[in-house]
Amino acid sequence: MGLTFYDPRAGASRDFKPAAPPAVGVALGEGSGPRERAVAAALGDVLAFLGYAAGPGREVVVGGADPGSGSAWLSVAPLGGAAPDDAALTARGLTPADWRFFLGSTHYRRPLAVSWDALAAARGERARLEAAAREHAAVTSEPSPRALAGYLLRFREALSRDLDLPQAVECVRDGLRPGALSPGSRAALLRQALPALGLAAPRRSPS
Repeated sequence: MGLTFYDPRAGASRDFKPAAPPAVGVALGEGSGPRERAVAAALGDVLAFLGYAAGPGREVVVGGADPGSGSAWLSVAPLGGAAPDDAALTARGLTPADWRFFLGSTHYRRPLAVSWDALAAARGERARLEAAAREHAAVTSEPSPRALAGYLLRFREALSRDLDLPQAVECVRDGLRPGALSPGSRAALLRQALPALGLAAPRRSPS
């Protein structure tokens, strides 16, 4: 599956074709802040999920100024408000992992306002996904290949289409709806999808 990013230089989406074998470098632009760092970290997890090796090859630059035509450039929308430090997060019962999940809760090209209410909502969503992972860690039943493939296709398409993390999370949430998937398929979806979102996945019990 290929990669598509919005190119702010052209005002349109562009296909991004890494070198063969597929290797992609991720770099931070000069003057990048916490949102850019979170996007770069998320991109690294996504590229690993999609099967791209990290290293020399075509480069994706996150934030900063236009790096030139040889790279994909993710121009990240501004963060509204100051980024809390670890002490401030801890005082509110939050963690750096909650902060990272919050930063991915809105598409990187849309402005994101920092608020404690929004951070608490992100913490709750992250906790629900990781609780689902724990609940499915002991599931040993096999997934339904066809049903699982449909959800994984949606998930991959969201991530490869301009790093749409909110849509990827929505896909996983949809798969956890009662009756949407069998327990084996839910466990397999969580096992494959959560690492791409920077979350802990259920470990498959040895047979």
